[in-house]
Amino acid sequence: MKKALICALLLCLMAIPALAEEGDEQTIYRIVDEQGETVTWYCGQPEVGDEYIAGDNRHFRITGVDNTRRTAQADTLGVYEMPDVSWLYQDALPVASRQKAVAIYCTHSDESYEPTDGKSSDEERGGIYDVAEEFKAALEEEGITVYYSDETHHPHDAGAYRRSRATAVNLVEKGVDAVMDIHRDGIEDPDSYESTVEGEEMTKVRLLVGRSNQNAGANKAFATQIKAVGDEMYPGLIKDIYIGKGTYNQDLMPQAVLLEFGTYTNNKEDVLASTGHMAQVMNKTLYGSVSGAQAAEKQESKGAFGGIIWLVVLAVVGAGVFAFVSTGNGKAALEKWKGTFRELGGSVTGKKK
Repeated sequence: MKKALICALLLCLMAIPALAEEGDEQTIYRIVDEQGETVTWYCGQPEVGDEYIAGDNRHFRITGVDNTRRTAQADTLGVYEMPDVSWLYQDALPVASRQKAVAIYCTHSDESYEPTDGKSSDEERGGIYDVAEEFKAALEEEGITVYYSDETHHPHDAGAYRRSRATAVNLVEKGVDAVMDIHRDGIEDPDSYESTVEGEEMTKVRLLVGRSNQNAGANKAFATQIKAVGDEMYPGLIKDIYIGKGTYNQDLMPQAVLLEFGTYTNNKEDVLASTGHMAQVMNKTLYGSVSGAQAAEKQESKGAFGGIIWLVVLAVVGAGVFAFVSTGNGKAALEKWKGTFRELGGSVTGKKK
């Protein structure tokens, strides 16, 4: 009897960490500003140092967390300076001959949409795979090869990212340009994600970036580029960006991002409606028109070419003036001017008279 009690106690103690991990994943926190006004809601454990870029690009940093009240204090840092996407309106350059390729997978395999799927979590295969497959099809319509894994990584706990890492590694090894982990949010309010884009009802997409890896800076830059392009192409599509303490396996490559398509209380049909627009945004972000750096280089080349033309014009005029002054005769000056450029032509082409 005593031995049985000890075994039972040990089993309970072993279960506590797993239960805590799963509970932390599903805990909802309200993030507030200096005036106590709600900035956003976050499903997970916020940490001091996390950053948040709102839909209107207001920039916040978490400075305190109250686990009892499930709130996090965020200080306002100002307006985040988003990347320049004026290149969207310039003439498109042909994409490099190599294949366009991305990878997508789902870490939280159970995630579903309650109004449509009948439950928020399905331990066999969640409704999130329907979203991932619709997104895959939309990306392929943009001419992108998609390496997709429908591998499951149950259960939905803090160990899910450890289990999905092998899936992500296998996909990255395909030589992709970006890897995307597809999720849905766990906050209760469906209105926070509902949107109308170009007259069509759909849900917004939240971008999540992990700040605890060597690619954190590049991952954040990638996410802000996606948001900048999305805001320009389809205002109201990108909800916001949360930069959390986690890794989310984004250390595997610079262009890695976690996409949350709606929340569990949204109708899945509205979520699916957003996948086509999101695919176009990703295509433009990764393979779109002239990038800002390329545009500057192109303009610099045009300026250099123009400078050469002006030097040639000045040389022609100068040679004519010199010929006239040195001969004092119009006809003789013309002959001298022609002789000068015959010699110049021979120097340029390598021919000698």
